Amino acid sequence: MWTINNGNTRFQLGGRQELSDTSTVQKIAYFKKANDEVARRAPLLEGVSMKGITGVEGHYPNEINRENFKELVAALKANGLVMSMVTPNLFYTFSRSSFMSRDNEERNRAIQWAKDTVDLAYMYESEFGHLPTGVYWPGGEGQSVRFGAEFVDALHLYAGAFREVMEYEATKGGRMLFAFEAKPNEPQANIILPTSADFLAVMNALLPPEFSARVGVNPETAHEMLANLSPINPVSTAIALGKLFHYHANFQEGLKWDMDLGVPFNMAMLEVVKAMKEYEFRGYIGLDMQARPESKDVTSVMVNSVMNLRLLEFAVGKIDWYYVDMLRKEGTPENVEEFVSMSMNQALPRVDPKVIFQVGKK
Repeated sequence: MWTINNGNTRFQLGGRQELSDTSTVQKIAYFKKANDEVARRAPLLEGVSMKGITGVEGHYPNEINRENFKELVAALKANGLVMSMVTPNLFYTFSRSSFMSRDNEERNRAIQWAKDTVDLAYMYESEFGHLPTGVYWPGGEGQSVRFGAEFVDALHLYAGAFREVMEYEATKGGRMLFAFEAKPNEPQANIILPTSADFLAVMNALLPPEFSARVGVNPETAHEMLANLSPINPVSTAIALGKLFHYHANFQEGLKWDMDLGVPFNMAMLEVVKAMKEYEFRGYIGLDMQARPESKDVTSVMVNSVMNLRLLEFAVGKIDWYYVDMLRKEGTPENVEEFVSMSMNQALPRVDPKVIFQVGKK
């Protein structure tokens, strides 16, 4: 739901000021608008399964809370959506870390917000029959200067907080999945749990087995690219360990700030989608992206990303992967890459782009 915004940045006035005071409930209509456009494009892309957006994600307490629960449930049901993921907002209002904070009052508040998010997850399950995944982004967990934190102590604090939240969740049903969203080099100068692998190793060692079994990851494309890593790395690791619980799809232009660009139709994303298809990933793919500040239409980036994800899925089914393996055995990696590149583009349905991207249509 954070995709629906006015586009303002620290340095630029956004092109969608009418969205400045839009409530969470009001934002649901924009998902309907996006799905209507996906449906319009569907018959133009022959053979492609153009299923649209089926769920939304929300931060507690700024986007989802007990106060707007009933109204939000009604809006979701009216638009054929579910609450697919919930996440406690453990960054904006915490000044000295959250789960890792050595300030007991601040750490306890973070733990309570996480417990409140668990409550909401089960409330949404009672309405939709789907239990949202709980995602945790440790945005404030790190140090801005050398010796600003005791790293070993911080890891034990984090695992201890997670354990307390999961002990609480066990009293509610013990069925919820928890997924960590790594971001190696923002916003702290030195993130204490920078990668999915770091998190999985620490949680596997410090949590009891009955809890660690339900703790996995929510990799994000752009977060990996920010650190000059490949998006396929955390996905393949998580799949191999049975820990891929959720995924955030977007993209990034090099080693810059977290740009949250839309999903492109390219080789890097094809690797990710192929792995998910091949190993039958059953979780949600979240569209963690932002329209560019100057954009007047907040839904275009969502629609284009849905389309590209569906085209990538379609291309995976069309490429001759047996022949790719034969090329690998030939010892010509350059030919492998070029063959896949040509094959994925040849797999695209033949359609005039002007019919998809219309001018003068509101």
